[in-house]
Amino acid sequence: MKRKSSLFSRGRIRPLLFAEHLDGSDRTVLLRQMKGRAFDPSLVSAVVRRCPKGFPAVIQCAPLKNDKPFPTSFWLTCPWLVRLCGMRESEGAVTILEEALKKDRALWTEYHCHAARVRLLSLSPAERRFFQRFRPKTWRALSRGGVGGIDYRRGGGVKCLHLQVASWLALGRHPACGLLERMMYPIMCDASSKWECICSF
Repeated sequence: MKRKSSLFSRGRIRPLLFAEHLDGSDRTVLLRQMKGRAFDPSLVSAVVRRCPKGFPAVIQCAPLKNDKPFPTSFWLTCPWLVRLCGMRESEGAVTILEEALKKDRALWTEYHCHAARVRLLSLSPAERRFFQRFRPKTWRALSRGGVGGIDYRRGGGVKCLHLQVASWLALGRHPACGLLERMMYPIMCDASSKWECICSF
């Protein structure tokens, strides 16, 4: 089945982000993948990365929840990757990434700024005008929040591995790409049925 793609941002200085609209089977898989985790399906706007077996691995979230900024633009849903991130965090992955940040803070700041632009461009032009004019505090929070809502004006940060991996897979780049490639090996699970991705439709 051919899936529709949408180009969320256009223009020479805007980051390009291709995303796939969710279909019924995606929604069913996501509910199984996110079982037992705090998850609001109404926030899901698209699938931005699939695993090699075709299941959602990273979703894009709406930039607002109840007219307030929702900090997480990209959410890691693949149960295998979520588990792997947890394992790597227990082994000190966040500390390793924080050390990498200290060595190249400018690059991380630019990356957080890029993530903030993606969030802003997921709003419609009318929404951007409205928040700039009538909700300046909300606009500032949206425009200053990088990966996971981290304020990039202060040099950014790491926060957690799950956020960094979701953004890396969604945007196709990361200031610590080499580290993430090593940390997240093997990136594909051996059997989807173990990880709540196989469903009966």
